[in-house]
Amino acid sequence: MPLPLRRFFMLLALIPPGLTGCLVLGQDYQKPAEIVPVAAWQAALPHGGSQEHMTDWWGQFGDKVLTTLMDSTLNHHTSLEAAWAAIDVARAGLASQQAGDRLHADGGGKASRSGDHRNSTNREMTTLGTVVDAGWEIDLFGRVKRATEEAQAKVAARQADWQGLRVSLAAEVATLYVEWRGCERLRESLSAEISSRQISVDTNEKAIQAGLVAPSEGELAHGGLADARAQLILQQASCDLVIKGLVALSGLGEVSLRQHLAASANQWPAVVPFRVTSVPAQLLSQRPDLASAEEELVAANAEVGVAEAGRYPRLSLLGSVGIGIGSVGNSTLNNQPWSFGPALSLPLWDGGLREAGVRSAKGRRQMALANYRLAVQNAVREVEVALVNLAGTKNRIQDTREAASRFSAYLTASQDNWRKGGISLLTLEEARRKSMGAERAVIQLERQEVQQWITLYKALGGGWSQTIKLGSTGEP
Repeated sequence: MPLPLRRFFMLLALIPPGLTGCLVLGQDYQKPAEIVPVAAWQAALPHGGSQEHMTDWWGQFGDKVLTTLMDSTLNHHTSLEAAWAAIDVARAGLASQQAGDRLHADGGGKASRSGDHRNSTNREMTTLGTVVDAGWEIDLFGRVKRATEEAQAKVAARQADWQGLRVSLAAEVATLYVEWRGCERLRESLSAEISSRQISVDTNEKAIQAGLVAPSEGELAHGGLADARAQLILQQASCDLVIKGLVALSGLGEVSLRQHLAASANQWPAVVPFRVTSVPAQLLSQRPDLASAEEELVAANAEVGVAEAGRYPRLSLLGSVGIGIGSVGNSTLNNQPWSFGPALSLPLWDGGLREAGVRSAKGRRQMALANYRLAVQNAVREVEVALVNLAGTKNRIQDTREAASRFSAYLTASQDNWRKGGISLLTLEEARRKSMGAERAVIQLERQEVQQWITLYKALGGGWSQTIKLGSTGEP
């Protein structure tokens, strides 16, 4: 390496690191103390469960088919690819910003041949040269530092968005899966009702032929059977729509999906209760959407520092070193020019542009703070609503099960009484409708209970944790 080039880089290496960040403008971020609006939940709490971390919470249902659907969805859903691309963009922005806080150098070269075509006595000249230009901004007022903080917060926000999307997709898959299980149970109940009504129709036809009952009883029996069949067709269509939703989410083919579902057709996801503490902040800190909103607030706060630093001078150290060779005829000239020194940029007059930039940045910080407050309030509301719905379902389900048991016993007694001629077919059908309606009410409540646990899982952030790190493949 030529001596001037070595001297040039030695001078840059001797720059005191204390020259950067002498004065960092803007406020360091502090978490708002007044964000959480309540000190404790006002809704009933589902105590008595596990306090273990909710990582992969769907695995706690003990359902292999549900786990398969989750794995397929979270590994192949297109929206996750878009969210991961947003993380890549944010990371590239961070890398670009971090490069601004380091020494940068550019090299170049040139070659030329010159002469004067009007003067044949003037000799032609050949010139060859290379040059290296380098520079480094001394971050006197923290502009680069704040800009780096902003870029880092943007990366963290996009990571939280990605994880939040995973939680939402998992909750949607689980909700649809439980919907399908409940749908199948309702379909089985309707099929059983049709079989029972068919027996009534056959028995009633024999009684009409024997002259024991009026033909109108037959019309009633056939009408009830047709109504039950129509309900079954409607229920089957509802089940098929749920299948379509699961196909779209999981990416599995419908044939393959139905095979998975048929493998455990009678299995009902087992709820594993967990404990909800009385301190909202401890639970809401798991929510990716709140993490994203807070990181956006961090970024907006750093942006104010960047804007404020833009109103002050910028100091850079610049240097250049080159090697040139020129030849004229048989003569050769060598030169090795170099330069090194500071460059100061002074903002003098911009018509209020920089001041407007500061006001705009402060406005965006207030918007981010308001959005964060709103996100926390919505999160608390979602948890409270989930707790209220869950408590209401738990309180109703016991009475509904008892009602179903009582109506079933009444139907059995009514059928025996009808066969003996003690009651009319109308009375029997009324007993059947009450029994089947109570049975389906139990199924619907049991389905709602599981779905409301899923809603509570989602409201509390699912299995997300701020300690999860993202790898290059997009998986934590």
